[in-house]
Amino acid sequence: MAGQAEVILGTLVQGTLMGLVYASIALGFNLVYRVSKSINFAHPAVILLVGYVALVVSASYGLLQGLLASLLVAAASGFILERTLARPLIGKPPAALIGATLGAYYFIKGVTYIIGRFQAASLPMQVSYYDLGPISVSSNDLVSLGITGFILSSVVALHKWTRIGSAIRAVAEDAEGAAGYGLPVGRLITLSWVMAGLTGAFGGLAIAVKAQVSPAIEFYAIKALAASILAGLDSIGGIVVGGLALGLVEQLSSILLETYLPGIGGHVAFFFLLLILLVKPYGIFGTERIERI
Repeated sequence: MAGQAEVILGTLVQGTLMGLVYASIALGFNLVYRVSKSINFAHPAVILLVGYVALVVSASYGLLQGLLASLLVAAASGFILERTLARPLIGKPPAALIGATLGAYYFIKGVTYIIGRFQAASLPMQVSYYDLGPISVSSNDLVSLGITGFILSSVVALHKWTRIGSAIRAVAEDAEGAAGYGLPVGRLITLSWVMAGLTGAFGGLAIAVKAQVSPAIEFYAIKALAASILAGLDSIGGIVVGGLALGLVEQLSSILLETYLPGIGGHVAFFFLLLILLVKPYGIFGTERIERI
């Protein structure tokens, strides 16, 4: 009985860690949607690119240089995507930007293949294990927790308690009205896209630290979209709740239902996505909009 309790407790810890990773990645979808009212389907490819940049640069110059290079690439990707795709499509239907970012997804994935050849490998880190009561956690888990905790708390604090955050919220609510008050709407939208790239990068690096750099990073990013929709694409605070819910359900499903439904843990996110779209399409914390046809 005690052994079963330890397994469940360990599963809850891992579910919480993965939930925070999902929330970090999901913030990238959220930040873009708030200012551009469209989903950035290039986001998973950017996260995959970031992981391989970290791996390749770390192998030649060291881990710190690899992490810094990956964050620089993430910020540059967000900037370039906003300037080359989002800005020219302002005023066009959201489907136009969705299609453009989907094209960018395949382009960035091709660049990633050239850089890393999609080989699975671990970042050059020493792994230690620590006993926390009845469970054991690795140093990689703790580093992953630190990365996700830092980026989530930073973004939430930025949006709630800074002038820049207030300005971004104003642009998200009414870009024309914000421009009328003299806010630099274009720069704030660009900043949101850059932040989206960075938050996704932190989430991708958390996965790379916790597991390894592999094509599966992209799959985690796609599943994080389910966390975004679960919370509501325009709700930053709800993203943490959505990510944690997804991570916990995914891990618990793996140990409780794997015998009856093999592989259910890795695919439960998509069941979540379908259910939320059918029952509450704007998400639990999202703002419902009435559209007249």
